[in-house]
Amino acid sequence: MKKIISLLFVAGLLSSLFAAEEENFSAHAELSYANTAGNTESQDVAGNLKFKYPFYQNAIRFEGNILYSDNDTFDENGSYTDTVRTKNRWDAELNYDYNFNEVIAFNYIAGAKGDEFSTFVYQAYTGPGAVVTALKNDNHDWKFQGNVLYMWDEHRESFNADTNVTTNQYTHDYAGYQISMDYVFQFTANSKFIQYLMYRSEFEDTTNYFGKSKTAVESKISDIFSMGVSYTVDYTNNKADDVRSYTDNVFLASLIADF
Repeated sequence: MKKIISLLFVAGLLSSLFAAEEENFSAHAELSYANTAGNTESQDVAGNLKFKYPFYQNAIRFEGNILYSDNDTFDENGSYTDTVRTKNRWDAELNYDYNFNEVIAFNYIAGAKGDEFSTFVYQAYTGPGAVVTALKNDNHDWKFQGNVLYMWDEHRESFNADTNVTTNQYTHDYAGYQISMDYVFQFTANSKFIQYLMYRSEFEDTTNYFGKSKTAVESKISDIFSMGVSYTVDYTNNKADDVRSYTDNVFLASLIADF
């Protein structure tokens, strides 16, 4: 967990240094940490890093997320016995946009995702698409994106979270697509509402699909720092036999820095 926190801070520092050299460059970093004590003792850390670099009619966008949780376990006498990981997840997407005008842009996406406690050891995908800006003014920024993808997954049919044993692991490559919506509502001078929705699926096997929703509110407390709360729902339709749930829900309170 310390390595994850260190990497996040290093990434944020490098982004801020780059932003100082590039006038159009913008970066956004979030850090969430919770330490629960008492009958249950757990540590949870999450991070989000985004940057955007527009130049001429082009733009490069990146977003990465990490989530790690562990729980301390105790015997019947209250003595510590072990520390068990309960979440270990990351995802990242890199986008290139070529803007034909203020409404339509050509897009190329490359993304990947890993989750120790899900059906998939990792997923990767890449392909062309388009971004449509439905509304953009001082208060609203509403975008839609669609891509045709080549995808490959490192898949497991069964996973035991207690022993970390994976059975029948194999690679599955296929053609698919991803559609998403990104909406930002600046409802006061210092506060904004954010809603992100994503659906990704295989063309041939329509039962192989994934969904994600992130709802957040952010409020500035200084020129650089903000506080935010977010609720993320991550859904996988084809899950391994021993994975507990199709849906992973995460509520976070975060410290945010914008450079």
